[in-house]
Amino acid sequence: MWGRFVYREIAAPERIVLVNSFSDEAGGVTRHPGHADWPLELLSTFTFTEEGRGTRLTIKWVPLNPTEAERETFEAGHGSMRQGWTGTLDGLAQYLANA
Repeated sequence: MWGRFVYREIAAPERIVLVNSFSDEAGGVTRHPGHADWPLELLSTFTFTEEGRGTRLTIKWVPLNPTEAERETFEAGHGSMRQGWTGTLDGLAQYLANA
C-alpha cells in the first residue's frame, strides 16, 4: 500500500498541514484499496501545543471535494481512524521509549 503526502504548510513547532491520499508506486492518486467510496484526498492538520511537561497532538482530517458517498464513508469511518491513529502513536511511543 502506498501513500502520498503533499505538504501545504510547516509552521514549526506549531502546525503541519498536508493533503494525503492513497497512491500507486509512482505517486499517482488512487482509491483506498478496501473502500471504493473513501475520499480521494484528505486535508490533514496536525497541531502541537505545550501541555505541562509534554506536547498535545491534535489531528484534524477533512475530505477535499468529496462526493456525498465519500463524505458519508468518511464520517462512518471515524472510529477506525481513531483506532488507527491511536495504534500508530502508541507504537511510536513504544519505539521512542526503547531507543
